[in-house]
Amino acid sequence: MPHHPRLISTTLALALCATPAFALDIDFEGNVELELRHFPRESKTAAGALDPQREQDFTALAGELELGLFSPSGAHAVILKPFARIDQHDHERSHADLREAKYRYVNGPLEVSIGADKVFWGVTEFLHLVDIINQTDNVESVDGEQKLGQIMLRASYASRYGTLTAFHLPHFRIRQYTDPVSGRPNAGFTVDDSTTHFETGETGAAARRVSDYALRYQNSFGPFDVGLSWFDGTAREPQLLATGQTRADNGLPIVQAYYAELTQAGLDAQATLGPWLLKLEVTNTTENRKLPDPLAGGRPTLRMDVEEVEITRATGGIEYTFYNLFNSGTDLGLVAEYMYDEREEDAPHPFGNDFGLGLRWTANDPQSTAILIGGLIDHNTDSTSVSLEAERRIGRNFKAILEARFQDKVGEGDTFAAAVADEDSVRFRLAYYF
Repeated sequence: MPHHPRLISTTLALALCATPAFALDIDFEGNVELELRHFPRESKTAAGALDPQREQDFTALAGELELGLFSPSGAHAVILKPFARIDQHDHERSHADLREAKYRYVNGPLEVSIGADKVFWGVTEFLHLVDIINQTDNVESVDGEQKLGQIMLRASYASRYGTLTAFHLPHFRIRQYTDPVSGRPNAGFTVDDSTTHFETGETGAAARRVSDYALRYQNSFGPFDVGLSWFDGTAREPQLLATGQTRADNGLPIVQAYYAELTQAGLDAQATLGPWLLKLEVTNTTENRKLPDPLAGGRPTLRMDVEEVEITRATGGIEYTFYNLFNSGTDLGLVAEYMYDEREEDAPHPFGNDFGLGLRWTANDPQSTAILIGGLIDHNTDSTSVSLEAERRIGRNFKAILEARFQDKVGEGDTFAAAVADEDSVRFRLAYYF
């Protein structure tokens, strides 16, 4: 596992010294799941030929355990949550991670924790701009919802004036990508992890020893929930630099990841007005990015200098819920959001000027049945994509989850949509909880 064993053992020692072992309350639970993925279309090489090394059907097994040790007063706790997956074809997707491995101390309004943990910020449905603490577990899911555990020291203080939380993040985790030969979805390029570069100039293990800091203030004012955040440290999303090289087996271009230092200020707010939810996330980021290289077709390369850029991004929208629809006991939510990046078509991601529309149906039954249908429309290129997520409990211990993602239309000049045009997918998971 990628976390430091010394930190984990120190965390456990702190907890066991803080409260006698015989006084601990122990909670243990977990789940194991079978995953089936199907890609209706065959993947292609850079030359457009069918790629025989990338399968259309994948089987995987995954499991997550959670062990909690709690003092009777609730002041002390140790929480361990390991996760692992074994994938049939994608070796990069076969991985293990400590989602959480922390000691937590609570004393009235003060809460302090140390160790690996996950923190989520944000209110919108389609895109989470302010959520920057944890690195994305990119091989788990393409929607960015899954996160890797992040080593941190966290302290928060709650009062009638709101909650203030400070973070020190001493270890950085790079973003992983699917196997360059057999992995899917095939993004149309290969990231060479051996040539990862950092703005700090450090390499190897030294580059991952960082001193990132973050602050967050949150409070409620009547129907409004507001969060203000600040982050200073290494960017979680790398800038992908051209190398001019291609893989010999499938011709895909090889790129290298460059992690800049950045400062980000963020705002997230939500207003609850009866059946209405009004949501907003805004970030202002200052970072150094590599300049375009005229010798590489205008793509940035490592040899180029950096330029300090200030970028404003925003996403927001509404959600309206019809409760007890037609006296059926079910709820139907309508979601509409807009995503904006001031760079628009020059943004290094597909959310420069996009609309998101969704339907969320909740059965409110003992099986917790729910269905979410979403669609994204690129205002600049008219590209459209559709997604489906459905889940339902089966009996006391099983849960079935179905996900599907389809690129419905590839607009002219949309390189992001074109790269995944043949990567439509259906994913089914059957999980057993104990």
